[in-house]
Amino acid sequence: MNRTQLEYQVKIYLIGALALGFTTSAWADVVLPKVISDKMVLQRGVEAPIWGWADQGEEVTVTFAGQTKQALPDENGRWMVRLAPLAASAEPRVMTVQGSNSIQVGGVLVGEVWLASGQSNMEWDFNRVVPAEKAYAAEHASNALLRAFHVNAHIMAGTPLDDTVGWWKDCEEMVGEPGISLGLQKGVSAVGFFFALRLQEELGVPVAFIDANWGGQRIERFIPREGFEALGIPHRPGRALRHDAVERKLEAIAASVSNCLAEVKRGRLVPLVYESEILGRSDNGLYNAMIAPLTPFAIKGAVWYQGESNRAFTNYFELVEALSAGWSEVFGVEDIPLHQVQIAPCDYERDRAAGLPGPLVSTLADNIWQPQYRAAREIPGVSVVAIHDTNIDINSIHPAHKLPVGNRLAAMALREQYGKDIIASGPRFASATLEGATVVVSFTNIDQGLSTKDGRNPAWFELSADGEVFVAADAAIKVETVEVSTVEVQNPQYVRMGWYDTAIPTLQDKNGWPAYAFPAQPVE
Repeated sequence: MNRTQLEYQVKIYLIGALALGFTTSAWADVVLPKVISDKMVLQRGVEAPIWGWADQGEEVTVTFAGQTKQALPDENGRWMVRLAPLAASAEPRVMTVQGSNSIQVGGVLVGEVWLASGQSNMEWDFNRVVPAEKAYAAEHASNALLRAFHVNAHIMAGTPLDDTVGWWKDCEEMVGEPGISLGLQKGVSAVGFFFALRLQEELGVPVAFIDANWGGQRIERFIPREGFEALGIPHRPGRALRHDAVERKLEAIAASVSNCLAEVKRGRLVPLVYESEILGRSDNGLYNAMIAPLTPFAIKGAVWYQGESNRAFTNYFELVEALSAGWSEVFGVEDIPLHQVQIAPCDYERDRAAGLPGPLVSTLADNIWQPQYRAAREIPGVSVVAIHDTNIDINSIHPAHKLPVGNRLAAMALREQYGKDIIASGPRFASATLEGATVVVSFTNIDQGLSTKDGRNPAWFELSADGEVFVAADAAIKVETVEVSTVEVQNPQYVRMGWYDTAIPTLQDKNGWPAYAFPAQPVE
């Protein structure tokens, strides 16, 4: 561990512990959370919460866009005002927060704000996408109306913190970042950036995304306590922390760091001794440290790219329900818009050592795709976009093309939240009827008719007589239906398309939107 890493490690613990200490400390000055700082974008059209900490009895005044609001701190020193709904504004303006001291928050815009969260496929920055997409992002470096609040480190806590790490970045800062370095800083989400860019160009107002993600993490890490409780899902909450105990542990860490730094300067390496979970632990530690401190900052909705780490479990639908309910509660957005990315096909069962393809299994399809589809049908505000047609390499869990992912999420938001009359998803299974030994499959959401990505007959259709054993079948487009047949199944009773973890079906509409895969469906 070098000097930079030592300093950064102790900084993270200090930030978290100081955040915990907000509830007991006296404040000589008014203090704001990091999300309320220079270059921020406020959500238009809703009451925008502005909050911070100050001494009890000290009136705090917030002035912005012709509004003046006052508040007194509560018993824990926290105060909050809510600005009346604001119209979109591309004019950088100053917000003044006045108490015993005065804080000027500069360059504030008003527009649309979205949360972009998930695991590594949401986290990937421009240095990990295909070069053409990185170059495309760089072409937009001068866009003054695109910003992000970037939670730029991985941290967890056993209880919700009052503040986190990160800062607001303008477009030039985002596209010019060096990317992941020493595990201490990472660039912004490429998916989040492309999503926000498309919204900004289409809406013509400032757009920002809150970038809070962590690769390899299960969905449980992101769910607020309120979400678990709303669905009655058992979870392990963190224990209440004693601030004096945290203080003593921090003092020990500081002493160890000081000693390590002194020894490094002498050319010697000695152990850094610290407690790795000084801020506690819980099932939703990521939410507590990386998202809770941002609430209740006003947002429009969220885009969500996660599920690979939950592939082996069968409760993903209930957890998406909990995520939706929890984020709706903590951000104050009823039926929060939550646009999911359907996890890309991948050969999870591949024998990596031998380099051999894995068996045809449907673990991902059954445990993640199906719950994602169900969530889009049953949970208000939730949708899903398919990406299996975006040049997927089934031997990689990380698709390298993020621009189409961001664009499809944006199209869904433009249609659902902003009322744009655009295509935002592909054909969906509607019904299947039997004509002799041929199954005729009908679809909904067909705009310009059916086609295929490669110009050939549709791939990955299968038939079954019993719903258990499926056989690959021939498929042909007939205007707005697909006729499916095989001599191996003369009395087909079930049909499905693309329902394997490695399947990349080719059916699409003539706009280029891929048809959603579908599991076994009975024939009428």
